Amino acid sequence: MEMIVVGNVTFTDRPAGPGRAPFVGTLDQIMDDVRTAAEAGADELIVDLNLQDWFTSTQQMLETAVEIRERAAAS
Repeated sequence: MEMIVVGNVTFTDRPAGPGRAPFVGTLDQIMDDVRTAAEAGADELIVDLNLQDWFTSTQQMLETAVEIRERAAAS
C-alpha cells in the first residue's frame, strides 16, 4: 500500500503560530510540511493550490508550484 498525502495549502502573509495546521502558513512553513511528509515515508505528495484566492493569475499559481517542486528537489 502506498501513502499518498494531500496538502491543501493556505498561504499566509506572516508565519502561522505554533498551533498552525499542516500546509498553512508561509512558503517556508509549507516547505517544512513537505519535508515532514517525505520523512514520514510518503510515496507521493499532492500539493493542492486550487483553494487559494491569493493568486491573481494561473501563471502565478504555476510559478509557485514550480518553486515548491524545485525547493523540494533541492532538499
